[in-house]
Amino acid sequence: MKVNPLSQTWQVWENLPGLKAANNLPGRYPVEDWRAYYWAVADDGSPHERYVTVQLPAGYAGACSPVEWGERGCIYVVRRWGLACLPSLLEAVGFDPAPLVDPDAPPSEWVRIYLEVTHFDLPGGFIIADPDYPLHLFDPAGDLKGSCISGISHLGALAWLATDGRIAADFQRLRREAPDFYRQAVEEFGDTIARGSLDQRH
Repeated sequence: MKVNPLSQTWQVWENLPGLKAANNLPGRYPVEDWRAYYWAVADDGSPHERYVTVQLPAGYAGACSPVEWGERGCIYVVRRWGLACLPSLLEAVGFDPAPLVDPDAPPSEWVRIYLEVTHFDLPGGFIIADPDYPLHLFDPAGDLKGSCISGISHLGALAWLATDGRIAADFQRLRREAPDFYRQAVEEFGDTIARGSLDQRH
């Protein structure tokens, strides 16, 4: 099998200090330690690299095939607050939510469990995922199992921060079809945020 060069960097990331585990129900079911590499935009508009351990149900890696750069694989969606993996794979790995749900609970509780074991808030700020700032997800063996470049772009994060959420768009089409205008908008919204941060300090 062809080795994806991105997987080699996992060996460097796994020993980085300060990694936190993302798990909404810690200790309540067997897990695998995955690694998420992503970019988050801080309140001052600057993007920063982030690394975090994501604990998915045991066996999840076996249900998800390796991917190349830009292929979502087992990633369902990347939102500004975090990462969602595919709940549909839980049945394939034999995940049983019954021990986590009261016997008299409504069906909605089962759905909640499926979401809680596959959807994670990520630390660091506004999470972005575009070709310049991709989100990569590696399984416990270091294989790339998810690579998202179609979330909210860097410009999307800057526009949201500069307007207090009044502009909420991913701007992916603008990035593809008008790259020069996109880069100009990134600079201008970045300057707007920087001026606002400076004003708040005075």
